Amino acid sequence: MRWRVRLQVRYRRRADLALAALALAVILAGLIGTLIWSPGQAVALPTQAEHSDPLQYYLTKDTFEGDQVLSACALGFHTASVWELLDTSNLRYNTTRGYTRPDSGHGPPATGGWIRTGAESGSANTPGSGNCQAWTSGSASDYGSHISLPGIWTVGAEDLMGWAVGTVSCSQPVRVWCIGDESIIYLPLVMRTYTG
Repeated sequence: MRWRVRLQVRYRRRADLALAALALAVILAGLIGTLIWSPGQAVALPTQAEHSDPLQYYLTKDTFEGDQVLSACALGFHTASVWELLDTSNLRYNTTRGYTRPDSGHGPPATGGWIRTGAESGSANTPGSGNCQAWTSGSASDYGSHISLPGIWTVGAEDLMGWAVGTVSCSQPVRVWCIGDESIIYLPLVMRTYTG
């Protein structure tokens, strides 16, 4: 891969040249700092002609109580919100990292796990509002939300865009839905017009 950087500096006074040099130094320092302190290898961002792999998600192989949910996912993944998994058409299930069943193929299993709600901290036995006190409670009297792909394909088996929803006691060990972290680096665009 070939990189090409083109800079054009126009100035009318020495003060303008010094200011342009300072701006260039700040941009270069930021770029070099990003390359030095970024974990892993530098990766080229996709252009219009290139396509990146879809974001991955998985259901943990191990089970976790309600107060362990936020630390259940592997490095580079986080506990998924229901809104991140509603439409999985642009996601890819990680069958290596995630739980599978004999007939899973390359997709998720017809079973479920804890899911973040996007709601206030709560413990109600109501799907969407119960979240084990924002995943800090392992109490049997508190509840957290749970979603799964239905194992029975009859009308009415799903509740939320194909997902079956429910609640589980926070003391019950359950698998956790995880989704990959997005890591995109944006370089600042600094523009200023000088009039002489």
